[in-house]
This record gives sequence, C-alpha cells and structure tokens, in this order.
Amino acid sequence: MSDKPRRTTGSGWEHPLFLWSVQFIGLFVLWLALSGKLTVEFLVLGAVSSGLVAFLSQHLVLHPARAEKFAPVPINMGWLVATTLRFLAFVPWLLYQIVTANIQVAYVILSPRLNISPRLVVFDTSLKTEPAQVMLANSITLTPGTITVDVNNGRFLVHALSVNFAEGLEEGAMQDRVARVFGETSGDTQGVRTINQPGELDD
Repeated sequence: MSDKPRRTTGSGWEHPLFLWSVQFIGLFVLWLALSGKLTVEFLVLGAVSSGLVAFLSQHLVLHPARAEKFAPVPINMGWLVATTLRFLAFVPWLLYQIVTANIQVAYVILSPRLNISPRLVVFDTSLKTEPAQVMLANSITLTPGTITVDVNNGRFLVHALSVNFAEGLEEGAMQDRVARVFGETSGDTQGVRTINQPGELDD
C-alpha cells in the first residue's frame, strides 16, 4: 500500500464546486479587466464564457493521476495569505529579471559579433509541489533568453539563447525565489547539462 498522500475532492477547499467558483471568479475578473466595459451584454457574455471555460478545464485541477506526481499543497487560509504576500514580494524581483534579461538579449542581438549559441538545457528541480513547478516554468519563459520547452516529473527542458543564459539557470536563483513563495526548502538545480541528441534527455 502506498504511503504517498492522496488528494481528496469530497469537501472543503478541494470540493469541485469550490474550485470551479475560484476559477470562474478569476476568469470573470480578467474578462472585466480586459474588456473595460460594464454593459449588460458584456457582463452576461463574460459570465457565460468564464463559467464554460472553468467547467471545461476542471479536469486539469482534479485529475488524480497528475496530482499523485506532486507533494500535497497545504490547504488552509494561513498558507494562502502567506503565499499571496510572498508572491507579491516575488513580482518586483521577477520584473527586474525580465528588464535586465531584455537588455542582455538586445545587446546580444545588436552586437556585431552576434554572440549567440542556442542550446537545450535539462535539469531536475528540487521543487515538489505543482504550483511551484508551474511558477518556475512560467518565470523562466517570461524572462527573455530562456523558454521552458517541457516539464515532466520535476525535470525541466529549457531552450537558452546563449551559454550565459544557460549558466543563469545553473545558479538556481529563480528556483530559490519560487521556493520561498510556496514555503518550500530549496536545493540545488540538479544535473544541469546541455542536450545534443534527443536520446540524452532520458539519461
């Protein structure tokens, strides 16, 4: 019998209706922010669209096979408030990284030597929960010069524009910051290496 914690969906924070409500509210607020209109037809269309998208994407939240691959996330108000505050502190740091990476990419492109050396880099993250891994993947992609190609069981495949961007992944600063957001213990990015052939990804 497995000792791995299992996710339940019967009550409380993980009840399907609660999760659908959270998705619906988030999507509807985004709709309002992007549309900029408060007329009745826009409100009705936004509500219907948000509800439908939340319903059709519920399997992404409740899929048990996927949930078993990750450590369970604490489900309580204290964790949610603390994580939100830590995330708000993380955003300015990420914006700074985006700006500096933009400058680096512009310098590489505008340099007469065009010093680029595109490569695929693979590493194993120490992050255990799904939200942390998703945030790390998106943060890497948002930072110019690197794009997350694939994430599978904690193994990240990232395209880097040059060796400098690849070395930045090896330093693990972004992983450390994401770990703090979710209250995880950060470790080194393990096995950072360049992929030359597709078969090397499974080594």
